Amino acid sequence: MGYLPEERSLFEDLTIESQITYFAELKGRDKKWVKERIDSWLKRFEVKGEAKDKIKSLSKGNQQKVQLICTLIHEPKLVILDEPFSGLDPVNADLLKKEIIKTKENGSAIIFSSHDMNNVEELCDHVVMLRNGNVVLNGSVDEIRNQFGKKHVFVTTDMSVNELAALDGVSEVVARGHNRYKITLTDEEYGKALFNAVSRGEYIEEFSQQPPTLDEIFREKAVAKHA
Repeated sequence: MGYLPEERSLFEDLTIESQITYFAELKGRDKKWVKERIDSWLKRFEVKGEAKDKIKSLSKGNQQKVQLICTLIHEPKLVILDEPFSGLDPVNADLLKKEIIKTKENGSAIIFSSHDMNNVEELCDHVVMLRNGNVVLNGSVDEIRNQFGKKHVFVTTDMSVNELAALDGVSEVVARGHNRYKITLTDEEYGKALFNAVSRGEYIEEFSQQPPTLDEIFREKAVAKHA
């Protein structure tokens, strides 16, 4: 098993090589096996440092990369990741996502704990949402999103906010830029009538009716928790 805790669990006075070797040996790998692989892993994760550099000389982002290497280098069949993108900028977060996906494709089962629903939606096949230790949502990303109905419409139109808000079934209109809006419906059944109203039988550049994102669902459930 490989486990990545949310908090840093590295020994700052060890070198990168010693740190990775230490954790790999705990999982049954010998020093020679690890040494043959360290440089390639550091290159894959674009760690800004040499194998002989001490952990404390690295930035927080590079320490997080080393910690994930410690989690994965011994090729575990089960991986538990707790907020793995903590301290990473978007570029390095994307790099780690690719490695996590590669680990999954190589046959490892991954349990991913996060409050960032955008990452959950992007990476996870199955989602369990807990509140006070109780399961409140359980299913695939699509199954969970579709439970809440396709009440969100993204549209490009020259109609005004007031004109859109006055249409049947519209509960909220949010401007997203020039002539671009996000419309929330009281029921997804109003989608067809809305399309007819904004298209007027002509070509329309954008009209997409979608269920809420996991982030929106999470926020709704969080509000319910405090209600």
